[in-house]
Amino acid sequence: MKTFWETVIILSVFLALSGITYADDNNDSGLEFKARLTAAQEVPENPSDATGDIEVEFDKGFTKLEFELRVRNTTGTITNAHFHCALPGENGPVAFGIFAPGPLPVPVDAQNVEVKGVLTNADFNNVDCVPTIGRAVNNLAALAFAMRDGLIYANVHTTFQRAGELRGQMIEIDKVDDLLRLLR
Repeated sequence: MKTFWETVIILSVFLALSGITYADDNNDSGLEFKARLTAAQEVPENPSDATGDIEVEFDKGFTKLEFELRVRNTTGTITNAHFHCALPGENGPVAFGIFAPGPLPVPVDAQNVEVKGVLTNADFNNVDCVPTIGRAVNNLAALAFAMRDGLIYANVHTTFQRAGELRGQMIEIDKVDDLLRLLR
């Protein structure tokens, strides 16, 4: 009997998801990614206790990337935030900046930050990611697919750690897995 109800629940979830997918065709939703930012992911690792996270969503046409960046309790004053090209455990160039360079000014309270913004193809930092990850990341579509392949990390730089106090590899948000976890 338990198997029957599990099957009914799973089938219901997939039917609901197909409806969500169909409904999504009517809005701007595209690929979504997130990262948990920690000092332990920096190369080299540093002793900061700061934490943070970033969520990004590309529109379906890859003409804009909406992001939300939250950082708490940095040791130093925040000076920059970027998307870099590199695998975990490696450092790489800045492909797109959030601030300094980037479309947003450095926040006033520069140890605790919560910012939302939009990047476009115009925010490309004119760097060559080919030596680092084997491909160009010169527009938002290329950035999205590099994120999907685990080749992009978000980095927050501070006066305490100029090379980066917090870092996190961008990971695609899988809505199916998230919904199935809620049912368990």
